[in-house]
Amino acid sequence: MPTVSLRVGLLLALVLAWAPGFAQSIAEISKQVQDNLSKSPWEASISGKIQLPDGSSQEAEFRLQVLPSPTPANALVRIDFKKPSSLEGNFVLISDKEVWNYLFLTNQVVIQPRAKAKVEGLGVNLTGLSDFSQLTETLNLKLLGEVQTPDGPAWRIQGLPKGANAGFASMEIWVLKSDPRPVAIVLKDANGKTLADLSIQGFKRSVLTAAALKKYPADAEVVKR
Repeated sequence: MPTVSLRVGLLLALVLAWAPGFAQSIAEISKQVQDNLSKSPWEASISGKIQLPDGSSQEAEFRLQVLPSPTPANALVRIDFKKPSSLEGNFVLISDKEVWNYLFLTNQVVIQPRAKAKVEGLGVNLTGLSDFSQLTETLNLKLLGEVQTPDGPAWRIQGLPKGANAGFASMEIWVLKSDPRPVAIVLKDANGKTLADLSIQGFKRSVLTAAALKKYPADAEVVKR
């Protein structure tokens, strides 16, 4: 007959095996996030602090709109900037092949191949913000544990770039457990300096179309690079 300690150990093992969300692997969490974000079009408000090309840190606020695709890399993503003031009125459109940067001050749409594009006016690259599957391809991910957020418990995930030229040395991303999606992201450089500290709020499913996301002023100059 099992001893008390052995029986307790067996019971604990069973509880842990069946507890919802316990001992999730990075692969399982990534799949849950991607499946959730691919269900239907969605949008969210993102705010916090972000580094600009001159090295200064400023308040950032922008709206993220996503039109999913069965192939995550083919999703259509639009980022509209409200803050900082130097980027107010700008927007970025990310497709499978191109990135469009609309610059309000010059009334230009700058189009670049996605492989080499960046968001104009930022010191960090946000072109992969909505594609969680891309993170698993470009980063070595590690589950650090859990953290409590205003929306409930979230997984803490650390990401270290697999190659050079990522634009940051480490990433920490919080993924909500009850509704798998990112709710916060922090990027740091090799010296531990914060490049971006962003909170993702106001997530909601929306009715979005490719035509609406691609809309820009009719008199804008289109520049291809």
